[in-house]
Amino acid sequence: MGQTNIIECSRCSGLLLAAGDKKTRTCPYCGARIDTKSARKLASAEDAFTASEVLRELKKQKGFNRTQL
Repeated sequence: MGQTNIIECSRCSGLLLAAGDKKTRTCPYCGARIDTKSARKLASAEDAFTASEVLRELKKQKGFNRTQL
């Protein structure tokens, strides 16, 4: 498996994971189609497990919880 990026949805500002080799991703919060190459990249990791841990920390810092999105 390759690099995994943490990106921000341009429509709803939701944070999500995107595989480094994928061109698009659908936002799980608002359904928007996101161009992963032009999306705001907040972080990246060498594997999906590490990226998901980083994503959890970013959501905590940003004050997200499941009911907000």
